[in-house]
Amino acid sequence: MMAESVRAFVAFTIDPEARRRIAPLLDHLRRGPAAKSLKCVSPENLHMTVRFFGDLDRKRLKRARAAVEALDGGWEMPRVELGELGAFPSMRRPSVFWLGLVDPGERVATLARMIDLTIRKSGFGAADKRFVPHVTIARCRRGRSVPDPERLTAGLTLPRGPLTIPTITLYQSDLRPEGPVYTPLQIARPRPGPDRPGVERPDDPTSLPPRARRTGQDPAEPKEGEPSNGGHTR
Repeated sequence: MMAESVRAFVAFTIDPEARRRIAPLLDHLRRGPAAKSLKCVSPENLHMTVRFFGDLDRKRLKRARAAVEALDGGWEMPRVELGELGAFPSMRRPSVFWLGLVDPGERVATLARMIDLTIRKSGFGAADKRFVPHVTIARCRRGRSVPDPERLTAGLTLPRGPLTIPTITLYQSDLRPEGPVYTPLQIARPRPGPDRPGVERPDDPTSLPPRARRTGQDPAEPKEGEPSNGGHTR
């Protein structure tokens, strides 16, 4: 039986091959000088949050599901490249570490704007912040900081190569002591097209984070400098 309210967010999923390329970087951070200060996202849970809703009652959750359903088959799967390492609010005072994208045509940002418009037409407010494509890879633990970010990033080998977005997914996020659990509630797949070498078909279930995975921190949870209402995007 579903609870009276559900913590929910919309995200771009990431293809398995890109997640595999990011995995060694996550392992390096877990074993590096700031290991005790960081909570890394597990490779299978990597995604790009498009809109964080927070808690939705049944009526608003139904509208959110309808918005994602309306996107099904109406978008093209972007193919971009993994980019540089960054941090929020800055590399000198990081609380969140992320990987950017190389996307000269701004295809991912354009797709995010289309999703935002669809969500707004479903009765939600506009996003509070401009969407900046990035993949969150780690967060600072509560009460801790990274004393020397330059030392942390020295010698890092950043992942390179293509990244594709197999689906747009509405997730339920359940926060638990052992880590958050994500449940796909609604999935929008791209417009049908020819298969691409090295990229799974959009309906491949491996393109979605599993029903129950532990990352130690909810990638969709608002942090310093980020809005926490239904207009959130990050």
